[in-house]
Amino acid sequence: ANPRTRRVAMEMLSKLSLQGGDSCTFFMLDAAFVRKFSGKNLPFFQELRDKFTADEPLVEVALDYADVVKGTHIETTLAVSHRWMQLDDPDPDGEQLKALKGFLNSPNGKKIERVWIDSACMPQDHPKGSRSAEDTASFKGMLKEVNRLYLGTTVLILLDMSYVSRFWTQFESWLAMQFATPDGLKPAKATENQRHHIVCIQNAASQAELYTKALVDNWADKTPDQAHAFLSKPDVTVTNKSDKDGQLPKIKALDATVKGAFGEIARQQQDELTAREAA
Repeated sequence: ANPRTRRVAMEMLSKLSLQGGDSCTFFMLDAAFVRKFSGKNLPFFQELRDKFTADEPLVEVALDYADVVKGTHIETTLAVSHRWMQLDDPDPDGEQLKALKGFLNSPNGKKIERVWIDSACMPQDHPKGSRSAEDTASFKGMLKEVNRLYLGTTVLILLDMSYVSRFWTQFESWLAMQFATPDGLKPAKATENQRHHIVCIQNAASQAELYTKALVDNWADKTPDQAHAFLSKPDVTVTNKSDKDGQLPKIKALDATVKGAFGEIARQQQDELTAREAA
C-alpha cells in the first residue's frame, strides 16, 4: 500500500480503538478501599469525592454496550442491587456494608476490583436541594444508563423483606439474571453465564433459602415483554414515578439494543480488518 493509504488506514484503526461509541462514564469504588473501610456504612458520593482525596476511592469507568454484551467487566466489576432502608439513608445499621465486605472477601468476590453502588457512586441530593447543577446533570446521565451495569457486571443482590416490592430492585434482579446474545437476552440461570449472587439480610436472613428461591423463580426466565408487564403493575412501587416512566420503555427495547450492540461489534471488526488489509 502507498504511504498515504497506509496513513489513512492507521488513522481509521486509532479512531476505532479510541471511540467509545455510545459510551457512558460511571464512577466506581476501588474494591480495595471497600474491603478495608472501617466505618459502619459507606459515605455518600460527594463525601467520598471531596473528603477522601488521599484514599482515591473513586475511579471512572467508561462503559459502552459493546463492553456489556461481550462481558468485558464481569470478572472484575460488581454492581450492588439493594433497597434504601430510609429515604435519606440506604444502610443505617451497616448491615448492607457488612454483607458487601463479606462477599468481597469470599471466594466469589476475591477477583472484584471495582464496586458500583448508587449511594456512593452517584451524586446524592441529601439534604434535599444541596446537589449542584453539575452533579444533578451527571446523576441524570448515569441513571438513564444504569441498565448497562446490571447487564454487564457481576451483581450482588442484598435481599431484604421489602426488596421484592420495589421497582428498581426487581428491575436490577431481572437484568442480573439475563445474559446478552446476538439474538437478544436469554436466561443465565444454571448456565456458565450466571453472574448474580444473592445474600439475604435483615429479616429475610432467617428464611434465606425460601426468599432466594422466590426471587429467582420470579425473574430468571422472564422475557423483556414479561418483565415490562410485571414492572408496569401498580403494586411495584417507586419513590420517583419519573424513574419508572423513563425505564419501562427501555425494557421493551433491550433485545433490540443488545442485538444492535452485537451488530456494531461485527461492523467494527470488519472495519479493523479492512484497515489492516489496506495497511
